[in-house]
Amino acid sequence: MAISTDAAIEFFGTQDTLGTSSAAVADGAFSIASDLSTWTNDDDAPQASVVLLANFSVAPDANSSINLYLRPLNIQSTNDQEIPDANFQHTYVGSFPVNDVTTAQYINIQISLPNNAASQNYEFYIENQTGQSLPAGWDIFVTPKTIGPHA
Repeated sequence: MAISTDAAIEFFGTQDTLGTSSAAVADGAFSIASDLSTWTNDDDAPQASVVLLANFSVAPDANSSINLYLRPLNIQSTNDQEIPDANFQHTYVGSFPVNDVTTAQYINIQISLPNNAASQNYEFYIENQTGQSLPAGWDIFVTPKTIGPHA
């Protein structure tokens, strides 16, 4: 069946790689700001597809996950939201379920973007809840997306 004109379809922006020099993240710990580049939602998209690349030295616990948090920047003039940590788990946007293997894992989730302004800037943070340390070199890839009419 062909998709008809004006039917709602998804549109995708360009995928951005956020990794700069990600450090290891201990089990139960959060990543730090310098692990990933700041991401600008220059498409003003309401959603994104986010891919985590993780490669464990020791297999993570079965049925475990890595939580994803956003830190919106410049939400009031040049003031930023607080950095997420164990006492401030905001803004949680999803979890990457991980497999209990030591091969490279590419895990995709869909998230809503809590935009506060045009071209909203975000810092992405992960919380490792896998039972094992996540070695340095992990990465996040973000693709902005929206829904619009089919031509």
